[in-house]
Amino acid sequence: MTFDPRQFTTFYNRLAPRERLLLGVAVVSLIVISGYSFVWDPLQSNSQQLNRRIALKEKDLAEMQKQRDVYLDLLRHIEANRASLEQGDPNFSLFAYLDNTIGQAVGREHVASMNPSDKNIGTEYQEKLVEIRLTQINLPQLVDLLYRVEKGEHPLHFSRLQIKKRTGDIYNFDVTATVSLLKAVNS
Repeated sequence: MTFDPRQFTTFYNRLAPRERLLLGVAVVSLIVISGYSFVWDPLQSNSQQLNRRIALKEKDLAEMQKQRDVYLDLLRHIEANRASLEQGDPNFSLFAYLDNTIGQAVGREHVASMNPSDKNIGTEYQEKLVEIRLTQINLPQLVDLLYRVEKGEHPLHFSRLQIKKRTGDIYNFDVTATVSLLKAVNS
């Protein structure tokens, strides 16, 4: 049996006016509800999801730009450090410089030992180390030594610093420190 549209018009014409009005309201309601359910609501939902995704992507972009700035800043520091390593004085002696600086800051009588050593870092760099042991130095002498080593003519880096109070003498300290200097290996 096939559907004939003329049957629908004859069916509609046989209805009472009140039934026609009710059927019209039902059809309009069905169209409005279907339009809302299948068109408007999904569009609004997708729009909200899209707005949330845009906000998340903008937040991610801002974070990536911050990370890019940090990366570029670190890259500039690395390049500056690499340039300073390459421009370093090849005749500079870490041991002799520290011996002179310690003699000026605390005096040679407080030096228990100074042990130099070298350590290769990959194939490009060599770290020169001097382990220093000082005994019976007071706080002003220690501060003066730290300042002279880190802010002196050749700024160096303390890679390790251990300060111990002496038993029975709370105003003097025993200090064990390691000063390091990074140099480029000459090919």
